[in-house]
Amino acid sequence: MNKTISILCAALITSFSINSFGEKLNLTASAPTHYFYTPTAYVNEPFDLVVSLHEISYSFPGRLQLQASILDNIGRLNFGGKYGILDNLSVGAGLAYNFAHIGLGKHGIMASDGAHPRFGTYLAIGLARTEKFECAITPHIQIGDRISIGTDFGCMGTISNWISLIGEVGTSFDFHDQIFWLNFDGGARIHPPKIPFLQFDAGIDIEEFPVGHDHPTVAPYIDAIFSIQTNR
Repeated sequence: MNKTISILCAALITSFSINSFGEKLNLTASAPTHYFYTPTAYVNEPFDLVVSLHEISYSFPGRLQLQASILDNIGRLNFGGKYGILDNLSVGAGLAYNFAHIGLGKHGIMASDGAHPRFGTYLAIGLARTEKFECAITPHIQIGDRISIGTDFGCMGTISNWISLIGEVGTSFDFHDQIFWLNFDGGARIHPPKIPFLQFDAGIDIEEFPVGHDHPTVAPYIDAIFSIQTNR
């Protein structure tokens, strides 16, 4: 945990030196379209770019957003697309897998388990969205050599110009093993007002565990998010 805090502090210090560079480039900030693991129910405006460990996305006209995750996943997908049906409703589909995870446990379909990639899809339903609070629920399904279904819930409350708090609950049921999986996570998103195109996540992840079979394990959650409007 001390190492995680040190990394986050170093990132914050570095970000202030980047501020003057961003001003020279006249960067216009965008925003990520995920909480920690849960996708938001909306997509970004056309030509918005997000680059982070968990979300690499680019939005096109027509409410279409292409997205990838290097670390863990968003919506339990590593690669895919997200289409905004309404402002508070979107659907995502793509490759359901997970290449890397920080910690001893897991999140999603892990290569280390010998699992094969699957086709995955989710429906992100926005339950609330104001300047201070938003939340979404995302029923999902993964289809391949095995089939699993579940529902995830994520929310974010902004308590100041600097900090928002994030909390999530994730569930999944594997029909092959007849096992119910559960995970919890929570933490903070730091968004310095002077550098709105940079945000930082830090939190605690109660890693996905099979209920009634193994005890949960704990891992850190970290992310550094760069998001801009490329056509402004």
